[in-house]
Amino acid sequence: MILVIAIIGIISAFALPNFSEWRERQAVNSATKSLLSHMKQARVIAMAENRNVNITFAADSYTYDDNSGGACGLCKPQTVAFTNFTSNLTITPTTTRTFSSRGTVNSGTITLAAGGASHALVLNIIGRAYQQ
Repeated sequence: MILVIAIIGIISAFALPNFSEWRERQAVNSATKSLLSHMKQARVIAMAENRNVNITFAADSYTYDDNSGGACGLCKPQTVAFTNFTSNLTITPTTTRTFSSRGTVNSGTITLAAGGASHALVLNIIGRAYQQ
């Protein structure tokens, strides 16, 4: 019985770090897909409703269809907390992205990271978002 417990302990010692890394990779993948989906949706809504759609980033969340100016009657703000994915998820830079009624956006690369895992999202000038 002690031998079986020792073998299980040894196997667990090797499996635990790999499981933690796997969890972080999955959390970054999930957060990346969520943000990418919101970016694509923001572009479509901006063109369909002929208005600007903002995605505002904070240190611990992002707000999709942000109405921080208070002048948007059609806005439906939705805040997505990074803790929904993992406790140590970070995003850089935290520049607000504004999709115009023509579908264009302030372009750039957004990086999501947790532990050793990271993904980059690219927004080009015409508003197309894709994972790099």
